[in-house]
Amino acid sequence: MKYVDSIVRVALSGALALFVVSARAVDWDSCADDLDRLKRAARDASDKANEVKSAAEELENCKRYPSSEYDGCRSKASSYQSAVSDLESELSTVDSRIRSARSSCGYSLGGTGTAVRTTRQPTENPMCELYRSYKDKLPLEYLVKACMQSMSEAECKKCLNQR
Repeated sequence: MKYVDSIVRVALSGALALFVVSARAVDWDSCADDLDRLKRAARDASDKANEVKSAAEELENCKRYPSSEYDGCRSKASSYQSAVSDLESELSTVDSRIRSARSSCGYSLGGTGTAVRTTRQPTENPMCELYRSYKDKLPLEYLVKACMQSMSEAECKKCLNQR
């Protein structure tokens, strides 16, 4: 359950940190709206991560304890693939919402969940941190695929410590 809450924690801690006093003019209504959208997207992604976890457990149980099901474990595998696809879509939405919040609030979410002014370069890619938080929870191939929606293959491999 810890990994499921990590998306929400990063989004919420980043959202709170974004309200630190800014030297430049910011449309705070737009900022608040984008942060609300980010919070909802993070919750949706968290729900999808739970669905992936459940589907993965069902598939594993099917493989471990075969039954007389007509299709073997194909339906479980299909459900798992569908859940992973849905999660990838939700993670893409989270990525989009983070970019919107960065822009409207005048800050960039740092890798530690702290706010960094956009005039400074963040030391870590926040999406990389998000993908890393799922590294031991989801199959690496799916993380790389999801990662490549927001970064290059080389950046994803570096982020996920692949060779």
